[in-house]
Amino acid sequence: MVRPRRLSHILVFTTDIDRAVNFYSKIIGLRLSDRSDRVAFMHAIHGSDHHILAFAQSPAPGLHHCSWDTSGIDDIGLGAMHMAGRGHVSGWGLGRHVLGSNYFHYAQDPWGSYAEYSCDIDYIPATHRWEAGHHEPEDSFFLWGPEPPADFTLNREA
Repeated sequence: MVRPRRLSHILVFTTDIDRAVNFYSKIIGLRLSDRSDRVAFMHAIHGSDHHILAFAQSPAPGLHHCSWDTSGIDDIGLGAMHMAGRGHVSGWGLGRHVLGSNYFHYAQDPWGSYAEYSCDIDYIPATHRWEAGHHEPEDSFFLWGPEPPADFTLNREA
């Protein structure tokens, strides 16, 4: 059984990405890492993964996924097998994201959101001034892997 090392990040749905980014940067102190038309990624000022909090555009708030950091790509595969063995076969992966560069596998949880097994995400040191990019949607989702399910970005809490 795979035991994740820590919670890596969460991605939540929001009705207003700009407002969410503004709040978490000006009030909480996070920094924008990268964004696209329908998603934004934020990191912490003390040095952190490429994103610890992410936002996706939706008509209502909700949870898309919690990402669990593993020690390597083998643990992602073993975690996916473990989830499938427990009946959680719906999901997406194995693949590699563009923004953050992490390897991933998503397993759908009983509530319709996802648990992501992840490893090797980019790290932004506190001393590094990261230049946030604005990426085209087709260039920002995944570098390689299977096509995501048609309903992968559906907010089931809406």
